[in-house]
Amino acid sequence: PLGCPGAQQMDSVQVSRFSQLLEQLRECHEQELCKCAGGGHDMLNMVLEVPKERELAVSLSAFKALDGDLDGTVQEPSVTEERELLQSGHGSKYHSEASRESASLELESPDTDADLHRFQLRELWLNAGSVAQNIGRMSRQTIPGYASEASEQSWASSKCSERIIAYPGSPTRLFWDLIGGLLIVYDIVAIPLNFFEPPETAFSITMDWIAMIYWTLNVFATLTMGYVKDGATIMKPTQIIVNYLKTWFIVDAMVLTPDWIGTFLRVGEEAETLQLLRTLRIFRSVRLLRLAKLQRVVEAIRDFLDSEYASLMFNVVKMMAVLLLVCHVIACFWFAVARINENTSTPSWANKENIYQSDWTEQYLISLHWALTQFTPASMHVQPENSLERLFAVGVVVFALVGFSYVVGSITASLAKLRALTEQASQDFWLMRRFLRQNAVPRALAARIQRFVEHAYNRQKKIMGIQQVGVLSLLSKQLMEELQCGINLPHMKVHPLFEFLSNNSSLTMNQVAKEAVGRSALAHGDTLFLPQQQGTAMYFIATGRIDYGRIVDGEEITEEVIAGQGWLGEPVLWTRNWNFVGEATAQTECELLIIAGKNFEDILRDWKHVADVVGEYGRNFVAWLEQQGQISDVIKGEEEGEHLWEFIPGKETRGSRRLSVRQD
Repeated sequence: PLGCPGAQQMDSVQVSRFSQLLEQLRECHEQELCKCAGGGHDMLNMVLEVPKERELAVSLSAFKALDGDLDGTVQEPSVTEERELLQSGHGSKYHSEASRESASLELESPDTDADLHRFQLRELWLNAGSVAQNIGRMSRQTIPGYASEASEQSWASSKCSERIIAYPGSPTRLFWDLIGGLLIVYDIVAIPLNFFEPPETAFSITMDWIAMIYWTLNVFATLTMGYVKDGATIMKPTQIIVNYLKTWFIVDAMVLTPDWIGTFLRVGEEAETLQLLRTLRIFRSVRLLRLAKLQRVVEAIRDFLDSEYASLMFNVVKMMAVLLLVCHVIACFWFAVARINENTSTPSWANKENIYQSDWTEQYLISLHWALTQFTPASMHVQPENSLERLFAVGVVVFALVGFSYVVGSITASLAKLRALTEQASQDFWLMRRFLRQNAVPRALAARIQRFVEHAYNRQKKIMGIQQVGVLSLLSKQLMEELQCGINLPHMKVHPLFEFLSNNSSLTMNQVAKEAVGRSALAHGDTLFLPQQQGTAMYFIATGRIDYGRIVDGEEITEEVIAGQGWLGEPVLWTRNWNFVGEATAQTECELLIIAGKNFEDILRDWKHVADVVGEYGRNFVAWLEQQGQISDVIKGEEEGEHLWEFIPGKETRGSRRLSVRQD
């Protein structure tokens, strides 16, 4: 019965005395364990169930003493005897693969915490090597193109002799370009109006000064901003200067030089000065070459519109604005053609209408009316009166035939797509309600389903998935990993280890974000896990709120976990068999990031030096977990974040660790 070969040969007296001594020894052993655990019942119950191999060692030692010369005392086996027993053939059940992993833990002394290991480390973390040289090797993985945009910008700036080079596409640059786009639109309106010779006003003078100062400063802004060429971001000042000289330098020189000369000549009122000003105004039309920049500004505005509905409406407004601007330019040139024959006997529509004595606003409105009739079936009494005007009118009609068709077709397509989106959504929701009704789904469940589907549909309209963008399938494997990391990492950096990996081993973090991280949605009231359920993944909350409850000393303790403040189930990453302690329930519609423990371990196998550092953290975390009196599945960054930073090899605080990363 005792599992020892000589036990069956002992007489009944010896068996009785042996049983008494073994029971006394067990009671003493339990008392020592209670002292080590501080009297915690949970610790005692766990220990009494686990150390079967240690009980076997004690039994064998007691049997040897009994079989020899018993004097009423029994000595506990030494550490050496325990190791010899564990390596012997006794207890074959203990020598299973999982138990051999637990046996590799260091046994120190009979009355130390080494006997109280409650959690079995995963094989990779258990066998992780030294971390003395691995942090430096990890740092070299953070190279441009593999980290976030902020990291790439920081890297590029450090390589430049001037640290004022701005990253293209930054919010500050987009705001600056938006101001430039508004000034370009102003030039499109104001420059053609010079054909009507409108009087100068305080508004026009102010806008001329603003435009001139802006485009002058834009020269320096262009020289201090990187650009994209062949898919690569160029941040070197010498290449930026060469690119500017090849592209926009000539345009800026042709525009700014006459503007500044004209500004200084405004103080004079001589006839020669006024004639020179009129000549210089002709060069202002070169500003319209900046229309090429307007397309980039329009695309930047569309990028800020997350809703497809808003994007379609913006396209409709844009097409209508383009139509009006084109008609405005045509109206101005129509009047300019008439003024060619202003002081001649050649008939023109302006002479026939006798509008030269009218105010410039009346002249402009008549010309604009004529231009609009060329794009629509409407008509008016103004008609070309000479061959030049008729040639211009024919050219406008041909242009309107194509241009107006394009504008109207684009507006019609946008409105049709907008209507299709609305009709498709209504059809899908009607089919869902019909399905629930035909299958007699309970009303409470049907209401929950409808509420969650509406929430998920509205969220899908705001945030697209990667599968919805077909061109992303053209990305390389590494770029796809970086994209996945850029999407998932902001929710994971609340955890010190993942923030550390993102700063020191971006290649590893990219692969983890793509292959080990998944997403899942929870409806209000859904259960994430229950007590004693075996865990398979760690959870981060991307959106929503989860309530977590557990029983402590017969009382239920409930805490709230909000996105960006904590995580659930971290021990799954480090231990083989983790059973959840409490229950997690969604209190709102939630979106979760799920890190599968097995996948995380498999990925780190390919990065040996990173696995050594991560394994050191895992061992420290499990050791810390074993010391906790009351175990929880939830860890909050605000409460334990700084403490968890100390588990990572290297610096001991978050601030000093970030300083070390920047120095690397």
